[in-house]
Amino acid sequence: MMLICQKLGTVCPMDKRSLIPWLLLLVSCFSFADDLYRSEITYLSPVDRQAQVDRLLAIEIPSEQQYLTQIALQKPEIFVRQLSRSREVLNAGGEPGQIASRLRTAGFTSPDVQASLQAFLLNLHPEDVVTPSRVMEFLIRLNTPAGSWDYLLFENPDLDDFSALECAPGKAPAELLGPFDYQFVIQVAHPNMELSLWRFDPAEALTYPVATLVETTVDDYRFIDRFGNAFGTLSRDDLSMQVPGNDPLQCQKIDPVIMRAYQDHRREIMLSEKQL
Repeated sequence: MMLICQKLGTVCPMDKRSLIPWLLLLVSCFSFADDLYRSEITYLSPVDRQAQVDRLLAIEIPSEQQYLTQIALQKPEIFVRQLSRSREVLNAGGEPGQIASRLRTAGFTSPDVQASLQAFLLNLHPEDVVTPSRVMEFLIRLNTPAGSWDYLLFENPDLDDFSALECAPGKAPAELLGPFDYQFVIQVAHPNMELSLWRFDPAEALTYPVATLVETTVDDYRFIDRFGNAFGTLSRDDLSMQVPGNDPLQCQKIDPVIMRAYQDHRREIMLSEKQL
């Protein structure tokens, strides 16, 4: 596969520093072209999945919600069968006590968990198939009962880029030199202006959300992840981000078009390397 720079007859950048002028020259072209990534609300990277599993395994006496989340992340295929069986129970109907008993047999015990399960399954279209992606959607709803993530789970959420953030420990990175894990695009949803942080996964060619805004104060934005855990607090004054259990990050704003152009470039580089 020919790289964009080769198509345009320019010298291919060899590192991130030399990439910046190239991006600035081509940013107008990228702004009119479709980027190479699709959005996936329920995608969970292997690193994030393992981090969640490790966190749950460290809990000495997990709640039913935490135990179900752990099992679903470790064995999504098995959990698909549990959800499918529960769907059959609800479709068959019966007395409330009978339904509750059958759901307990399927692995869902407490009234609160059963209520979340029923609300989720009854909201599915009859032709919708229960898949690992649906399992992840159920986990999001189970772990964030206040509905903080519901707006992103709509069939076609209306989202615009608000800004891009690049963060790094210690001080703000320069010229896209921060760790990839700390490069975000902030998406703003309409009509209620909810904010979410999104990352890129070049290997999978997708963007996926990692945090949503749950509280705004005069000084800070507070974000949670898709499992209801504290993700970080972003200072509105100096763009420092406090991340639980980690050193503070210092962030800077980048035009989201530049960030997307950079990630498109990363994607093309990865594709070309696979073909060598």
